[in-house]
Amino acid sequence: MLQTLLMLALMVAVFYFLLIRPAQKKQKDQQQMVSALAAGSRVMTTSGVFGTIVHLGERQAVLEIAPGIEMTVLKQAIMRSVSPAEEEFEYEDDASAAETDPADEGAQPSVDVPPAPDASPDTPFQRPDDAR
Repeated sequence: MLQTLLMLALMVAVFYFLLIRPAQKKQKDQQQMVSALAAGSRVMTTSGVFGTIVHLGERQAVLEIAPGIEMTVLKQAIMRSVSPAEEEFEYEDDASAAETDPADEGAQPSVDVPPAPDASPDTPFQRPDDAR
């Protein structure tokens, strides 16, 4: 009986030190990182999206993922802060870099579009691979 209780206690201790304690430490570190965030910090979300924090709320943060493109995420979705050395691409913050030639504003891009197939409302749509 004593041996069974000793084995049970040993199993509980092993579970605590191998599973529960590391998970608690990781959660604590994540909470500290989230509480240390500030506007202007460069971060990566759990889905792998890089962005700069523009606004911080109690539960949410607004990230600028590209110049002029913002998205709102939960603060818990921010996985870590990143340094510029970790990023592969850089975006220019200068608005003049994104300016286009005013003469091109009305121009339409030239794209070859295939003609639409002849489809009348009387004939049902058939896929090309249908062999009837």
